[in-house]
Amino acid sequence: MGILSKQKLSLCVLVFLSLIRFNNASYPDSWQVIVPNGGVSAMHTVLLHTNKLVIFDRTDYGPSQIRLPDGTCRNDPNDLALKVDCWAHSVELDLATNLVRPLEILTDTWCSSGAVLSDGTLKQTGGWNDGGSTVRTIGDGPTDNWVEFQNQLAVNRWYSSDQLLPDQTIIIVGGRAQFNYEFVPRATGQGTIKLPFLAATDEAGAENNLYPFTHLLPDGNLYIFANRNSILLNYKTGQVVRTYPQIPDGPRNYPSSGSSVMLPLSAANGFTVAEIMICGGAPVGAFQAGNFTTALQSCGRLVVTELTPQWVMSLMPMPRVMGDMLILPTGEILIINGAQQGTAGWGNAKTPVLTPVLYNPTSRKFQVMRPTNIPRLYHSTAVVLPSGQVFVGGSNPNEGYVFTGVPFPTELRYEKYRPYYLNAAYNPRRPTIVQGSLPKEVLYGTTFQVSFTVGQVPSAVVFRLYFPSFTTHTFSQNQRSLVLQAGAIVPRLAVPNQYTATVSGCPNAVICPAGYYLFTVINFGTPSASVWIHIG
Repeated sequence: MGILSKQKLSLCVLVFLSLIRFNNASYPDSWQVIVPNGGVSAMHTVLLHTNKLVIFDRTDYGPSQIRLPDGTCRNDPNDLALKVDCWAHSVELDLATNLVRPLEILTDTWCSSGAVLSDGTLKQTGGWNDGGSTVRTIGDGPTDNWVEFQNQLAVNRWYSSDQLLPDQTIIIVGGRAQFNYEFVPRATGQGTIKLPFLAATDEAGAENNLYPFTHLLPDGNLYIFANRNSILLNYKTGQVVRTYPQIPDGPRNYPSSGSSVMLPLSAANGFTVAEIMICGGAPVGAFQAGNFTTALQSCGRLVVTELTPQWVMSLMPMPRVMGDMLILPTGEILIINGAQQGTAGWGNAKTPVLTPVLYNPTSRKFQVMRPTNIPRLYHSTAVVLPSGQVFVGGSNPNEGYVFTGVPFPTELRYEKYRPYYLNAAYNPRRPTIVQGSLPKEVLYGTTFQVSFTVGQVPSAVVFRLYFPSFTTHTFSQNQRSLVLQAGAIVPRLAVPNQYTATVSGCPNAVICPAGYYLFTVINFGTPSASVWIHIG
């Protein structure tokens, strides 16, 4: 028998890995603790285009595990734990070095929300105590820190959701005892707009409509899901355009926390088809019972742009509450973190789900992946990174930072999860975007060129954009994935293994609100590392 070439051997290994991944006999994915103690538990996490993560918790837990620099202390007479607080409750994590930089938050960010603007600034809203009506920003500069503007919201916002709109305004929906929405920035004299839907979905003794799932649809209206029901809202007029069927089983929003994504929009249908997927949650009455009821195992998909949409249900491999749903560069959905029993809240859950689940929207199949050994329960987060890896942090189901004497101590370790497609066996077909070949900015309605190298003749090449999320409490706010249209893949004859394509960009700000997106080339299902590009 002849000796296999290196390329053929790699392909054989790749096929073998695909087979064993399908049969769950082995795991081509992996986990790595990148920061043994980040100092701050990751209740809220967002990725900036500088390849740095901004991570923050609440301010009135008492001491964290990382001090403010240069002897700085925060003086806050309203703080419930420390009136003079010399501890940081936010950090910046540099993904290139895994070093953390302490940041100073002045007012309480507990259970707040946010969105990243076109210029790369994180705008963050609400919280608890003295932070309930505060708007905060942090820029993308190497020494930038939090800047706060108190009393900027019309009402206090706690457990609300933020959605970036086409005009760069942020709509803030709901929150505890807030059956309304408002905009940031507010026009002169503008207050809140009533949303009776939120009052109708408020469940006695549980609420189950907090952190409502919000998705900006291609028609410019806002899809809002709360508890088990959903509507299409014309946020400009306050009119409910349509009401959707109720999802089966049980509630899906905090504290019966499931998760939600809008599946990738595609140029193949003119970006006109929008489908929502919601997974996990808790049965009716689970929060009120407080007896660690088994979580929901079901997922539902709803094509919200159809004339008469109906939920199409399926079952995950295991029940899950407090799971995070992320859209990977391949278009697959990663479901990660959470528990099999209970609900969100301090000490309300047990039986951690250590195993991520991968869902293929095309085949509609789930796959159990390699487990971590770190439970990620209440107040955990996960975000997709430019490398294709996933940052995972947080978990603090305790009232304060507690490290002993409790079933699930406060978790300060930060991890990276490496999905299967980053296994070295996939490298022969992995594209690499040629440095400098991608424009830094692409205007709406224009085309652009990109060059990439790949070790084998490219096949089934796909170009994707991804808008990173602001993640907290199982919902990745503003997460958005798009499949772009492209012309022929043309080989660069003068450069071996290099190819060029002309790609059509986003048509408008409704499909792609202006900002920094991750651009990825996928060859036969294997993604490149992503490169930042500014859209709009």
